[in-house]
Amino acid sequence: MTFVPPALLSLFALTFYGIWGACRISMPDRRCDFLLIYGAAFLAFSMAMFSQVGHLPPDAGYNAMVSGTLYIGACLLLVKGILARSDKRFPASFYAISFFSILIPLFYFQYIDTNLVARIYLLNFGMGAIFLVLAGRAHFLRHGTITDRILFWLVVALALHFFLRTLLTIGSVSAIEGFPRAALLSSFIKTSFWGWSEISVAILGAVVGLGLLTVTGADIIKGLRGERDTDALTGVLNRRGLDSQISRLLAKNSQSAASVVICDLDYFKNINDTYGHAAGDAVLVDFAEILKKNVRSSDLVGRMGGEEFVMVLAGMTVQNAYVFAERIRKTIQNRHFERVASDQIVTCSFGITKFRKNEDLWTAVNRADKILYAAKKAGRNRTFAEGIAA
Repeated sequence: MTFVPPALLSLFALTFYGIWGACRISMPDRRCDFLLIYGAAFLAFSMAMFSQVGHLPPDAGYNAMVSGTLYIGACLLLVKGILARSDKRFPASFYAISFFSILIPLFYFQYIDTNLVARIYLLNFGMGAIFLVLAGRAHFLRHGTITDRILFWLVVALALHFFLRTLLTIGSVSAIEGFPRAALLSSFIKTSFWGWSEISVAILGAVVGLGLLTVTGADIIKGLRGERDTDALTGVLNRRGLDSQISRLLAKNSQSAASVVICDLDYFKNINDTYGHAAGDAVLVDFAEILKKNVRSSDLVGRMGGEEFVMVLAGMTVQNAYVFAERIRKTIQNRHFERVASDQIVTCSFGITKFRKNEDLWTAVNRADKILYAAKKAGRNRTFAEGIAA
């Protein structure tokens, strides 16, 4: 049992490194460096335990400082990795203050006022406090996706375990407090505190490791699904993405109106022919960004192909959708797009229809497309809507 916990933690470290390597090879555009930090955290914790059970270094004082340094570093690395997964970070001062506020007192109670119990309280409560700070600041996890919430409760469990395990088993350490320094290390690893530490690390280490692996797998699947359902150029939904999202939108807004809006950039071929396809792509990206910024989180925006886009506006009547589309049309008309001449006016046209109950999305899209065609035929740079006189 002695070497099982550090070996288990090392295995998880190698697993995270392996997944990172696979991600770098198969998905080079995906951000996955947080897996390296996970691996480093598990490896540091494994080395700390191995240092103690292997008596490396053999001097009790050096051993306490080396293992303590590794334990603190492992906790801070895990915090950094969890934050990096969500593109969050703590300031560098947090890591420096946390590290030295634990390590310096450890040194004091090791070499100046020797007190083993004080060191145990300090190290374990310090590690628990590090994770409690993360839990307290991690609102993005507590109120995030299912995988985010799983990660949040793993952090809470990890934090609380340091406090509970220490309080329940510290009595066994008090009994060896007066032992000679040479015999202290070998006696320490025979206490119930250390025995329960091994058991808790083996169990909780496996739970946290498997939890992080599960969350990582879910993140990868979500990312791949997002890439499958997203238009590569503009970042809005593609046809498949619209199909997969429409049922969710309608289920959440089953009792309210919804409108389908088709929009098309006018004379877009002339932009490509005059300024080149790179400039045309830049205009499309900018146009898509304007659409995304104007819709609500409950709405859908997709690219039909070429310069044609579709919006599904949940809970919005045709009349309100008309006002909404007119606001965007005027914004586009007054906007200067990069890579085209300063006097080049880019315009767009809209066709709007009501999304009828139990109707297929593409039936509504085809109807809105016909209304859009009428708007373009009438001179472009205008909005036509079902039931509203032009």
